Amino acid sequence: MSNIELKFAEKITPFMEDVIKEVARRHPDWILSSLNHEEARKFTVFHKNDTTTPLGYINEDYKYVRGERCRLFTIDNWRITEMRQRGSNIQTSKPKEALKAVEKYFFPLTSQEYTEQAFRHAHQLVYRESTDTRGALESSIRKLHQPMMTFAHKHWDQFISMLDERDRNTAYDLLKQQQLSNEAKALYSEVDSRKCLTVLLTNGKYTVQQGEVLQDYESDTLPEHIKTKVGLLKLVENKQVVAEVGVRVDNLYVIRP
Repeated sequence: MSNIELKFAEKITPFMEDVIKEVARRHPDWILSSLNHEEARKFTVFHKNDTTTPLGYINEDYKYVRGERCRLFTIDNWRITEMRQRGSNIQTSKPKEALKAVEKYFFPLTSQEYTEQAFRHAHQLVYRESTDTRGALESSIRKLHQPMMTFAHKHWDQFISMLDERDRNTAYDLLKQQQLSNEAKALYSEVDSRKCLTVLLTNGKYTVQQGEVLQDYESDTLPEHIKTKVGLLKLVENKQVVAEVGVRVDNLYVIRP
């Protein structure tokens, strides 16, 4: 049949032959071709006037029933995937049922289906682009964080003047906490060069940072070994280093882990 076009050295398997040829006979304006050389059992059905949009796929598959291998026809296209609730294709071992599914579902997309498919593809493209852009932006911000902070500190008055009141207060809090953290860690490095653990006390709540991990605690949930060292540092003067314990700078505590 002239409308069955296979690549060189490809052939239709005996199981698929009757169904494929019957589809070709019933629809001489369709072109049936193998999907690719590695999957010669799979066939794509194209409309003659629209070779870029497949009407659907007729594949050979199998499953085991009571230990015996059972060959199946798999009928699939975009419409079937959208309509079926269980699974994304139709499978049957009966040639008549396979032909029935082809007759029922293989026709060009309606205007509504084409619009839905176009919107879905556009949404996927926009989502992927926005995700990639957001990832690139976050990566750039991480890389430029230190230079940006250096610039902001160098031009602090100009930087502050561009912010509204809420962001200005946040900037002052950030600067203060950074200064406290740097001062405390500098003091603590004289006691112990190992990685330290910082505890910030604000409004009766404790924010504990260890490495990149931040965790908030109430007084009654603060781990006992941290609570004990914080309690000891509360009893000494500000910025006094306590060997084997840590140092306090105002409401920031730097302690040994």
